[in-house]
Amino acid sequence: MIKLNLLPKNLRRRVEPGWWRLVAAAVVLAVLGVVAFLHLSTLSQVQALQNQRDQLQVEVDVLRPFIAEQNRLNQQQRELEQLLSVRNQLRERFVPWSDNLAQVINQIPREGRRFGVALRSIGSKVLTPQEIQSNQQSGLYDGKPVTVEFSLQGEAIGQNALIRFVEAFETSPRFGINFQNASLDQQRQLYTFGATIGLVSQPQATASNTTGGEGSDSPSR
Repeated sequence: MIKLNLLPKNLRRRVEPGWWRLVAAAVVLAVLGVVAFLHLSTLSQVQALQNQRDQLQVEVDVLRPFIAEQNRLNQQQRELEQLLSVRNQLRERFVPWSDNLAQVINQIPREGRRFGVALRSIGSKVLTPQEIQSNQQSGLYDGKPVTVEFSLQGEAIGQNALIRFVEAFETSPRFGINFQNASLDQQRQLYTFGATIGLVSQPQATASNTTGGEGSDSPSR
C-alpha cells in the first residue's frame, strides 16, 4: 500500500535522523562508566584503609603490654629522679661538723706535748653565699672563700703561744682568722682572747644554709 503525503512541505512532519540518539546514549553510558569507576576506586581505597586500620589495631594490641611496661618504667624513673633530687639537696646541706672541728683543733700549735691554747667555748656557723661574698670583698680572712666560721673563746699560756696560734691559722690555705681581742689575766698570768676561725670547705661541702651550734669541751693545757 502506497502512502502519499499531500500536505505542503512546510506542514509535513519532519523525520529527524537517529544519530543524536546514539550520541545521547553514548554520553549516558560514559557518565555511568565514570561514576562506576569512581565508586569502585573509592570502595577500594576505603577497603585498603580499613585493612590498614585493622593491621594497626593488631599491632597496638600486640604492643599494649610493652607500652604499659614502658609507662611503668617511666613512672618509676620519675620517682627515682625525685628521690635523687632530695638526696642531692641533703648532701648539699650536710656539714661534717665533727670533721671540721677536728681540723680546727689539730691546727692549734702545741707547746711540746701539750697545747699552748685552751678553748673554753666554741660556736659554729655556716655562712650564706651573700656573707661569703661580703667577706671576700671586705678582705676578711685575707680574701679566702671561707664557708664555715668557728667563734672561739680561750686562754693562752703566754704571749708567744698566742702569737703562734694566730699565725697557724693565718698561714694555712684552709683557714682564716679574725682575731678580736686579748687581755692578760694578772692573777693567773694567762691571756684570754676571742677570735673567729674561718674554714675553707672542701669542694663537696656548700654554704647554702645558715645553722648554728655551740660546744663547750676543749683540750686542757
